[in-house]
Amino acid sequence: MSHSKFYSSLLLLIVLNAFIKPFWIFGIDRQVQNITGAAEYGTYFSLLNLSIVFGFLLDWGLTNFINRELAAKKTELQQQLGSFILLKILFAVVYTIVVIAVAILSGVKRWDILAGVIAIQFLTFLFLLLRNIITANQWFKTDAWLSVLDKGLMIVLAGSFIFFPAIFGSISIDKFLLTQIASTTIAVIIVFVILYSHQIRFKKPDLRFFTRSVVFSVLPFALVVFLMSVHVRADGFLLERIHPEGAHEAGIYAAAYRLLDASNMVGYLVASFFMPFIARLWSEEQPLEKTILQTRHLLLMFAVTIAAIVIVLAPSLQKILYHRDDAYSVKVLRWCLPALIGYSFVQVYGTVMTATGSVVAFCYLNLVAVLINIILNLFLIPHYGAFGCCISALCSQAFLAVATMTFVNRKLRISAGASSLSLYLLTGLLIAGILYLLSGTSLHTFFTLLIATLVSFLVMWSTKMISLNSWLSFLKKQ
Repeated sequence: MSHSKFYSSLLLLIVLNAFIKPFWIFGIDRQVQNITGAAEYGTYFSLLNLSIVFGFLLDWGLTNFINRELAAKKTELQQQLGSFILLKILFAVVYTIVVIAVAILSGVKRWDILAGVIAIQFLTFLFLLLRNIITANQWFKTDAWLSVLDKGLMIVLAGSFIFFPAIFGSISIDKFLLTQIASTTIAVIIVFVILYSHQIRFKKPDLRFFTRSVVFSVLPFALVVFLMSVHVRADGFLLERIHPEGAHEAGIYAAAYRLLDASNMVGYLVASFFMPFIARLWSEEQPLEKTILQTRHLLLMFAVTIAAIVIVLAPSLQKILYHRDDAYSVKVLRWCLPALIGYSFVQVYGTVMTATGSVVAFCYLNLVAVLINIILNLFLIPHYGAFGCCISALCSQAFLAVATMTFVNRKLRISAGASSLSLYLLTGLLIAGILYLLSGTSLHTFFTLLIATLVSFLVMWSTKMISLNSWLSFLKKQ
């Protein structure tokens, strides 16, 4: 595939996700919470987080292995696709047993919801595995459309209950789960049909293919996925389990976390684009500092802008999204979103660590962050609920941000860019000040957000944080 076709496909991927996934998050998922209530949705959110935490048991790094190795060993691995599917099914059995065991020990009572989220996780990981076969064969434009297929189907099915209740009936958590299961199942079937139409066949499985060397090559990636999942998802489950009003508190936390998750989508897309380029530069022994700093500037300026907007405009945002602006919900929202700054540092420097072969070191740093997060949550949740989760996340993400940046700077002997770190803070304060002044006027919230975004871009442009010529050069090199 030519570079132009590759990047046109990448642009299509970004555009499709920018339209479909925010609509899913705010148009469907948010509406489900508003309709079903904080407590009912909080229970779903808690069990969903539990299923995600143990999601590594469904994959064990297998997806990353296929994505990395299939193109290089195409003929050999193409013959083993049936083995991958069988292994995925065996993983699903282990995953289900572990999740059910943890649920029993934790005193979970909503087995209907737990069964639903387990099925969703299995189908989602199977869908991702099949999509990686698509990308390994360099059918990038096809994968761009597949990346939003499941969410697009969910929007249609769940949206029918939400927007046409007189015809289809009102939405409930059980119906919400069924629409997700049905949508992902249809998406999986469609990918199988696409693969079959391209003469991709799933032959008789042979698990002897998975030698000790293959297993050990994927384990570090599996451990990273597990630790990062625990770090960002365990708090929702712990909150629902150990707080006296856990379901209600989890619902409040879910409302704030939804904005964090949506904002973090930008970082995930940039990181997926950033990873192969850093790996290539590293293998060619080319300098990395400029690329790392420019990517950090992009993500951090976005993060501080979002954090400033939410801190100042939290009451308005809470009222627009959830039709309430009680002081506690606003407080949780204000303290939840600044964690995006830590996420952004980790998406830059954690990606660099992975791309340059420091996966084991990244595992150790994640392990420490997980311990910080869980210990703080165990102390804070019983007394502070969702607010305690926010504080725990801020502390553990701050540690991981500083640790990964320090590690990369020392390993690669590059500058930390101290002046730009100060500029991030000053930009956040500037945007917060402008928003505070504008909030006292009759200006519509949309225009207030637009002004904040323009200020952020003007700062980046005037300080030459982001050079358009450099990014164009970056694309040409790819």
